[in-house]
Amino acid sequence: MKWHIALGTLAVLFTLGVLAYVAVGEPQRMESFTRAYESRSIERGAALFESNCRSCHGPQGRGIPGVAPSINAADLFNGQWLADIGYTGTLEDYLEGVIAAGRPIPSAGANYPQRMPTWGQEFGGPLRKDQVKSLVAFIMNWERVALESGEPAGAQPSGEAFGTDIKAPLPPGDPEAGAALAGGAAGCSACHEVSAVGPPWAAEGDQPGIGARAETRLQAPDYTGSAQTPEEYLVESTVLPKVYVPDGYAAGVMPDNYGERLTPQEIADLVAYMLSLR
Repeated sequence: MKWHIALGTLAVLFTLGVLAYVAVGEPQRMESFTRAYESRSIERGAALFESNCRSCHGPQGRGIPGVAPSINAADLFNGQWLADIGYTGTLEDYLEGVIAAGRPIPSAGANYPQRMPTWGQEFGGPLRKDQVKSLVAFIMNWERVALESGEPAGAQPSGEAFGTDIKAPLPPGDPEAGAALAGGAAGCSACHEVSAVGPPWAAEGDQPGIGARAETRLQAPDYTGSAQTPEEYLVESTVLPKVYVPDGYAAGVMPDNYGERLTPQEIADLVAYMLSLR
C-alpha cells in the first residue's frame, strides 16, 4: 500500500508541476492569441471596408470632398472630432455606434449629399455585430499614421495649384500616375470606378469609356461648357464640374475644389489616364 501512496503523491506532484509550467507560460500564450485574433479582425474589417465603405470614404479612408469625410485623420484620433460633437465616450464606442446606426443627419457644419446608412443588423442593416467590430478594429489600425500625418491627405496641393483656367497649358501626362492618383489621394475612383455616384469612366456595354466620350460631349446639344478639345473638356469636368452636368446625374455632387487641390502635373496625369479609357 505504501507504494500506492508514493505513486499517488508523485502523480499529484507531477500534475502540480505541469499546471505550474502552464501557468507561467499562460500570459505569453494569451498575448499571442490576442494578437492573432486582433490581426484576423483587422483583416476582416479591411475586406468589409473595401466592399462597403470605400466608395464614399475613399481609399484608405482618406475621404472624398463633397461625398464623405476622411476617417483616417488626426482630428478623429486626437479627440478633437469627439469634442466638437460633444461625445464623451470612447472612440471605439463612437465608431461602433455610427457604423451600426448610421448618421441620418450630418454633424454641424458638414454638408454631404449622401447620409451615412445604417449597417448594423439591429438597425436594419446587413452587418452582424462582429462584422461592425471588425470594421472598428480596421479603422483604429490607422491611428498611428493619422496622428503622424497631422492632417487629412490631399488637403493641400503638393505644389502650385492648377486653378480653373481650362485652356492653361499642361505638361505631358502619365496615365499610370493618373490611375494611381485617381485611386488614391484624389479619390476619383470611388465615385467613377468603384461605385455609380458619378458617370462611369470605364467602358460599359455599348457605352465607351470616358476617353472616347470626351470627344463626343463637345457636340452634344445640351453641352454648356466652353471646352474646344477632349483634353479641355476633361479638365473642365474636373475643375469646373458645375459648368456641365451629364444627363442623369445631380449637380453639386462632384467636388468643385480640385483646381485648388491639384497641381498642373496632377491634372495632366488624370487627363492622360481618362483619355486612355476608351
